[in-house]
Order: sequence, then C-alpha cells, then structure tokens
Amino acid sequence: MQMAGMSEAESEPMAFTNCPKLRFLEVRQDFIFMRFFTGGARGSGSCISVLTCAAKMQLPRLHDSDLMRRATSPPGASMRIPLFSFLFLFLLTSALAAVDGPRTTIPTAKDGHRHVEFLTVAKAGGVDLLFIGDSITDGWRGEGKATWDKFFAPLKAANFGISGDRTENVIWRLRNGELEGIRPKLAVIMIGTNNGGDSVEDVALGIKTIIADLQQRSPGTRILLLGIFPRSERPDGARTKNEQVNKIIAGFAFPSDPRRVVFMDIGAKFLTPDQTLGKDIMPDALHPNAKGYQIWAEAILDTVKQLLQIDPGNMGPTFSKFSPAPKVAKIEISIAAGNVAAGSKALEKMTTDKDPATAEAAKASLAVVLAWKESIDNEIARLRSEGDVYAAAEMTASMAKVYAGDAGKTYKEQSAAWHKEPAYAVGKEYQKLANFPYEGRKDRRFIKMVEDFVKKHPDNYYALQAQALILK
Repeated sequence: MQMAGMSEAESEPMAFTNCPKLRFLEVRQDFIFMRFFTGGARGSGSCISVLTCAAKMQLPRLHDSDLMRRATSPPGASMRIPLFSFLFLFLLTSALAAVDGPRTTIPTAKDGHRHVEFLTVAKAGGVDLLFIGDSITDGWRGEGKATWDKFFAPLKAANFGISGDRTENVIWRLRNGELEGIRPKLAVIMIGTNNGGDSVEDVALGIKTIIADLQQRSPGTRILLLGIFPRSERPDGARTKNEQVNKIIAGFAFPSDPRRVVFMDIGAKFLTPDQTLGKDIMPDALHPNAKGYQIWAEAILDTVKQLLQIDPGNMGPTFSKFSPAPKVAKIEISIAAGNVAAGSKALEKMTTDKDPATAEAAKASLAVVLAWKESIDNEIARLRSEGDVYAAAEMTASMAKVYAGDAGKTYKEQSAAWHKEPAYAVGKEYQKLANFPYEGRKDRRFIKMVEDFVKKHPDNYYALQAQALILK
C-alpha cells in the first residue's frame, strides 16, 4: 500500500506478513488504524487507533472523515510503508504497551460516523434516559422500534448503542464527548457479549470502568446496569462466561446508595424452563426480535420509571417490579419516593392482612426494605473504618431524615458526633476538589489546588483520594 500524498520513491518498503487475525491496517502521518476479527454480536471487532492514546502522546487528533478512510488488506498481505510512518508505528506501539490495564479498559475508537451522530444528539440536549451498549441495544432502532416508541421515547430517551461495540469502544465514546451537552437522569447499560476473547475478570473490569467514567462525567446520573443477556440456543461456554461476568458486576451496585447503581439480571425471562433460548425470542440466539424487546421493556420499565422520578436528596430502596397486590404496590411507590419510615410501618401492619396474597406480598416487600437498611448500615461502618468520616456522617444524617422520630434518633446522635471530628472538616474541604469539573482536572491550577490540599493534610485518607483526582 502506498501512502497518500507520497510517491513510491519517497518511501521505504516495510513488509507486514502473517499478522494473526489482522484484517486491515492503515498507516498515515496522522494516525494508524488496525482492525482485528474477534467474533460476537453483529459487526463486532476490535480496532486500535491513535485516538486511543493521542492525549498521552500529544499527537494530532484524527478527524471523523479520516476515520472512515480505511485501506483494507487481507490477512497476511504485505504493505509498503514509509520509514517515518514505521517509526511512528513503533512509537505508538510503545505507548500502547505502556497503558495500564487489560484491553477491555483501554479506550478504542470504532465507527466514527455513528459517534458523530451521537455527538449531535448530545449537543441538542433534552435527554433524560440514555441507553448504552452494542448491537443488542442498537436493535431498539430496528426490531424493537415499536416497543421503544411506546415505552421509552415518551421518557425523553436516546439510544447510544452501536453494533459490535465492546467495553473498550464504549469507554472511548464516553471519553470523547458523547455526554457533553446532556446530563441524563438515568443511563441503562448492557455491554460485554462481544468481549469473547477476554477473561471474565477483564470484561467485568471494562464494565466497571464504563460506570466510573459515566459517574465522573455526569455525577447526578443514576445507572441501571443490566446483566449480559444469555446467548446460544443451549447452554455453552459463551453463555456460561456471560453468567460469570454477571455474578461479578452484580457487586457493582453502589452500596452507599443502592439507587445510584442498580443491577438487574433479566436473562431468565428469555429462557424456557429447560434453559433453551427460543428462536421465537432471539432467532439467531443472540439478538432479540420484536417479542424479545417487548420482554426486555416490560422487565425494566417499573425500575426505569422509579429511577427517573427519584429525588436525589432522598434515600430509599428500589423495587425491581412493583407488587401485583394493589395495596402493597401503593406503599412501595410511596417508599420509593422517600417515605421509608411510614411505608415500613404500613407494610408491617399489612403482613397480617386477612388476604393471604396481600400478607405474603407485604412480607416480601418489607424484606426488601430491611435488606436495604442493613446494606446502608454496613456501608456507613465501612466508610468510617476506612477514614471517610465526611461520607459516613452525611449518610448517617440522611438516614436520620428517612427514619424520623425515635427510629432515627440513633442516626441523628451518631451523625452529630462525627460532624464534630476534625476529619469531617477535612472531608468537607476535599469535596470541593471532588466536585471540580472533570474536564478541568488536567489544568495546572487544579493540580496546584490538590498539591496545596495534600500539603495541608498529609498522611490522611482524603490526601490519597485527592491525589487520585489528577488526570494523568
């Protein structure tokens, strides 16, 4: 392949032969684009471009039009590459090798034209509900469109799903402007089935990175994290791997506020009792048809509506689906809105209801509330033991508001005591750094603020946290 703008005499030949799985490679003065075949959902593949590390190398950014100029070459083909481009490739490879973490966490560009579409949507604003994922999410535009228009479009929803995306592609998109202009109330994330060549742990780490990136760029956005959907007609290695990933990411539900990150695994709803993935739901044993998207929507709709309506200042549990018992469902709605104490008392009384079905439903609902309270108490204890007095005190104060009166007396007294500790004041000062806009954390002024804070409060829990805020 001869480079654009250069004669053959101006370049030195360099052959690339027998590159395993290499589908095409383009080397230019301003970027390198490679794609490898990995298999998975429609259009899947992994590509590494200079966009992945342009910021670290301070190299020219690749324009969207450039991204689409790909020179294809079959596996094992030789290419004529200018010497300066080969040296550039060497530098790029060295930079990529220096990036910490598995490839599932390393931002990787893909499908630039779709990225541009999403930038346009974000710039227009007005998005309350954001879906993020691969071809399965992308399919809401196709097989799932009727269901989308019925259930999600009225909720000011946007679909940022791209066919073939892996975790690293989503990370790149989030770090390259797809949240600029919007602050969704809720993001629904389902990703990972295309990371077939990565370990279970690495796929989970990629998903965790996506959550962290989204929270950094849009702190007020709540997240509904979905387990990776089942695949293959019958249980096999690929399906088992997805299930193993789901077990890990279930632990990503935010313990200090279970409504900030909610995990749901709705995979069983697509399977028959003998674990068959029917062709009447996913004809290709991977992508839902219209019926499959209907099942998906009905499974998450109640939770989506709850998370969209939650007052960020209130704490309380969420219910994956409101109870079929009308009287219990009414109380659950009140609890989800923040009326936890009164709702809990009402449920306790209803556990002895004359109607057995209502009584059982009340017991199940009350168990959800008690489990939530226990998780908050455990989180408060963890924060305090790690030295985050500020967060522990604020969470305890929130629980005092949730459980007013005698029920909240213990929380109120504990919070008041922690507010008096010197570490609380340090933590409050640290919050100013933590709330600093993400985009400005490379600014020298912010770095100076962190350095001054660390100098003022050395060998402290918050000093370590502050140093981690500086973008490398």
